[in-house]
Amino acid sequence: TFKDAEGFKTATGPELSIFGCVIRRHPVMSIKPKDMSTLYLENIPQNLYSMDVEYKLARCLHPHQVYVMLDGMKGVGKDVESNQDYSEPASCEVKFEDFQTAMQAYNWIRAREDGTVGEENNVSLLGGEDCRLHWFRTPHDGMKYWTRELNF
Repeated sequence: TFKDAEGFKTATGPELSIFGCVIRRHPVMSIKPKDMSTLYLENIPQNLYSMDVEYKLARCLHPHQVYVMLDGMKGVGKDVESNQDYSEPASCEVKFEDFQTAMQAYNWIRAREDGTVGEENNVSLLGGEDCRLHWFRTPHDGMKYWTRELNF
């Protein structure tokens, strides 16, 4: 962990930002917090329209004076191109003004009904057990990466 100014300077240096390092056999790049302002909702439950996703996120963030409007959701459905409101998204990205707001929203979205935030990145407010909130979009071949089936 980098707890002081010198550690921050080391962690966010160009070498680690471009080439990264290896932690427990996983390549990791360091990224400055100011560059992290987007959250990715993945594995959104089926039969949930984009309007529903937007409404549930808005209800979660509105008490904290954060307003959300989703655009460009990736999903399936009839006539998705012309009528996004009735698409059934599989994932979406939520962009914020800055890292601080994104970090707070990350905790608010993961919060359970009793107000506690678990260690996992599950999103219970959308009603699915597999719905996840991430700082990075999961690549299509992500599972092969973690199971070491990809050769570099």
